[in-house]
Amino acid sequence: MGRLATPLSPFRHVRRPRRLHRRAGQTRWTARRRAALRLHGRGAQAMILERTESRALAAIRFLDAETQRPLTEPITVAGHGLRFTRNVRGLHVVTDAPGFSDYAASFDLPNPLPAAAAFTLVASDPTRHYLARSFTLELPRDATAPPTGQPLPPDSVFRPVDVTLYPSPLMRPSARSAVVRLRVVDAHDTPLPGALVSLALADPEITRWGQSNERGDALILVPGIPIADWGNPEAPVHFTFSLAAAWAALPQPPDPDALSQDFHPLSSTLDVAAGEEVTTTIKLDWVEL
Repeated sequence: MGRLATPLSPFRHVRRPRRLHRRAGQTRWTARRRAALRLHGRGAQAMILERTESRALAAIRFLDAETQRPLTEPITVAGHGLRFTRNVRGLHVVTDAPGFSDYAASFDLPNPLPAAAAFTLVASDPTRHYLARSFTLELPRDATAPPTGQPLPPDSVFRPVDVTLYPSPLMRPSARSAVVRLRVVDAHDTPLPGALVSLALADPEITRWGQSNERGDALILVPGIPIADWGNPEAPVHFTFSLAAAWAALPQPPDPDALSQDFHPLSSTLDVAAGEEVTTTIKLDWVEL
């Protein structure tokens, strides 16, 4: 209302930019037998797109020891002669390994397959919230697809290798998790680095592991302990956990999965309640540094 209309252009004809038109068929796409794609036009140089094939040897998924959930934080992985890349799902994909370069460079399975090999890898957390650990990766993994409706085999290349990382004393616990801080010492009260400690409860069934750092301090976060039942005054609040430990004089960092094969039960027990913090010292009297 009360506004002037937009004025029309005084020009009768509006010209388009020069050389904007193209003749039909001026640009051609040609697919060749070797799966290359050629794009060219009049007066232009040819461009060839080559197809590149590669095979993932394995994928590694790191889990939090308390929640058993995959970690979203970047973890550093190292292994002699192995190459890694981190994908959008946070998995560390092994793209090359000694003796597997030709195998990784093609989708076609060779016959015979490369000889089986075991590689020792080390995982570490740049933020130091998780303790460094080593683990073993066996290659090659099964690359055959299972029949429809059948689960993947445990060693399938399509199934990630789960590796649990254990918290350092810097880690903050989740709500309602019990916090158990242990000082691990040998027969002469010398702090033991790289020890693996297990807390186990029979009913309800709860098992959690912890790893000691270079000062012998271990942190075990225990979720799932029943809280007080106000409807039943006789219901227990504290639960008695049994203790077991393992240690080996091996190069650091340790491999908790290997240590777990040699757990020694301890005579002492530990009373733990949900949300509480317990601090104590345990002695591995069969170890002398």
